[in-house]
Amino acid sequence: MAATTISSCTTQMVRGAHRFKICQYSYGNVGADVNADGFIRSSTFRVGGFDWAILYYPHGYGDDSEGFISVFVEFMSKYDGATALVDLRLINQVTGEPKSWCSFFREDEDPIRFKSDSFEEATWGKERFIRREALEDSVYVRDNCLVIECVITVLGELRVSETKALCEVHVPPPNALQHFGKMLEDTSTTDVTFKVEQETFAAHRAVLAARSSVFQKQLSEPMKKKSHITINRMEPTVFKALLHFIYTDSLPKMDDLDRDENNAVLQSLLAAADQYDLERLKLMCARILCTDLDVENVAGVLWLADKYNCHKLKEACVDFMDSSNRIDAVVASQGYQLLKRSSPCPLTDAWEKRSRARISFR
Repeated sequence: MAATTISSCTTQMVRGAHRFKICQYSYGNVGADVNADGFIRSSTFRVGGFDWAILYYPHGYGDDSEGFISVFVEFMSKYDGATALVDLRLINQVTGEPKSWCSFFREDEDPIRFKSDSFEEATWGKERFIRREALEDSVYVRDNCLVIECVITVLGELRVSETKALCEVHVPPPNALQHFGKMLEDTSTTDVTFKVEQETFAAHRAVLAARSSVFQKQLSEPMKKKSHITINRMEPTVFKALLHFIYTDSLPKMDDLDRDENNAVLQSLLAAADQYDLERLKLMCARILCTDLDVENVAGVLWLADKYNCHKLKEACVDFMDSSNRIDAVVASQGYQLLKRSSPCPLTDAWEKRSRARISFR
């Protein structure tokens, strides 16, 4: 097997946090430390090679923030830019744990691009950060102090790793069905036998009951002591194929049969699949029969499709017959005449009328 190598591309990330303690919170911080624009700026802190600060507006920022405090993070590095994720939090002063209040911290979102060109490009936050009334007597204000935490993750340049060999664990394909197939061949653990004409087949009750609701009922309480069951009106070849499907979920190879014999077995197997409630097997047979229609067998397959409600197979038969050079040959075929005498199909009369109409038209 060819060797596989791998390389990876990752974004360099640097994360840092800064806490800004607002003392005498209830006073609104009206004093010399309040900026003319109504905010207090924290000391500068550095994350990812850039300078940052927290902006705290005790009386809100903007006309829509009355009754709220506003909090922003500001990019302080001049003549530069940075890409980052931001999480603005309040500290629970009872537990010491932070709670996110305004977050742009999900790594599956597009990050914020900060630039020093203007106030709008250099800041990010929330005007209506939290209502002042909500802070009264809350766990976030203790001893008249409020603590704001800003967590910043700066995204740096891309780094591509060196190429290395990919460590792969080779897992073989599923083989449970192969083991079940061998289980069918090994009669040492079987607990029920079936007699079909002159042949006997050994099997396992648990497998049959798990795969077929009919077998499950047949092998239930009243039948538990019965280990020999006779199957009537079924050929050994068909029953053998039925068991093969139950154990392996596939059809057996029938290379020793010619085309007509193979077609006949598939028709009988479709009927058996319906009898034992094996819908997948029934559809598998129908799919193969759809591709193997001819003038001699189409009438029998059509009757089969009608009897066992195989709608797609019935459509295939009708499509096959629905041509001027086939319907007459089908009606004249031995298979059609035998079918008409022994088990008339509900569509027989309709096809005969159509055939006669075409002859009269000519």
